[in-house]
Amino acid sequence: MAEHDHPTAPDCPAVDFRAIADKIVGTCLRVRPGEVVQIGGGVHNFAFVGALAAAVRRAGAFAELNVTSDDLQLETLTTVPLEYLQMVPRHRLKWLEDVDALIVTDSVADPRRALSVPEERRRAAEAAAEAVQRHIFERGLRVLYVPYPTPAARAGLPITFPNLWTMFWRAVDVDYEAMQQEAAAVAAALEGATEVRLLSDNGTDLTLTVGDRPVLVDDGVMSDDDVEQGDTAVNLPAGEVFVAPVETSVHGRVVIDFAYRNGQTMRGLELTVEQGRVTLQGTAQGGCAFREVLAMGHGDVDVIGELGIGLNPGVDRFCGYGPTDEKRRGTVHLSLGENRYFGGNNAADFHWDLFIERPTLVVDGRTVIDAGTLRL
Repeated sequence: MAEHDHPTAPDCPAVDFRAIADKIVGTCLRVRPGEVVQIGGGVHNFAFVGALAAAVRRAGAFAELNVTSDDLQLETLTTVPLEYLQMVPRHRLKWLEDVDALIVTDSVADPRRALSVPEERRRAAEAAAEAVQRHIFERGLRVLYVPYPTPAARAGLPITFPNLWTMFWRAVDVDYEAMQQEAAAVAAALEGATEVRLLSDNGTDLTLTVGDRPVLVDDGVMSDDDVEQGDTAVNLPAGEVFVAPVETSVHGRVVIDFAYRNGQTMRGLELTVEQGRVTLQGTAQGGCAFREVLAMGHGDVDVIGELGIGLNPGVDRFCGYGPTDEKRRGTVHLSLGENRYFGGNNAADFHWDLFIERPTLVVDGRTVIDAGTLRL
């Protein structure tokens, strides 16, 4: 169980799931003796699920497994009567009364298979699942989510699956204590900042204000302080400090090194920004795709809603895979659209990250990043 080759990609190097699971259980989720931890996953990643369960027991806690498969999901969605699909599983709500924490990984290898099911049936099943999620939230249970890359998840991305697989697990298996300290230092630098200046060799020169907006830390560790403040969710890979800047304070020019959406890779996008609102200049690769994304959105989709700084040393490239791109160490991303859930005012139907690869970031005269290198 300690090592596992992906069953559908024999070229992928083995991963020491035992060591990673111990780190997730002990360092990230801080499982305590006597606790009950529910672990959700699928048949395709059961080696990982099993490693997590064993790590929970080594921590003196008890693991309960909730496992499904692609075939079972599809069979359920297509053959169960609609009235039963939408039934709330009351027994699960009762089980959760005895649960202290949850570790969740992807339950199916190819989520695209469910798209063949009529929308009415998918929505019925989702409504029942949402009732369980609300109960988890209302109880304040600690929840850790870690994806599980599969060839289906990589489909269409500008990266080979073996490279994605290796980078992903390297980004999960990091020194969380060191990253926690770095994240705290970056957050302290940003808090209350009156002038943040973003520069790059390719022509980016942008200023913004943080003011009294909350600076948030994604360091992969659920501390006692986090739980006391109601922050009971962790997503891995971790490694990001982010803030919703004062939207109307964002001014200047930015050249986007990488963006990805709807199967399209975009590079070298030149944007001018006035009072937070972006305008595309020139005809860089992906310019048409960029305009199409904004045209299809609703609300403040063309307004800068986030400044994010990546801290994870395990991520070495952009590839369009959301769980890793925004965590790449020494990079900055500016996001368009929705940001109300972390302190902003943008109301939009999407949140989209745009990346600067070797930025310089100066906060109230202090250089925090110098050409992609953190200066803390």
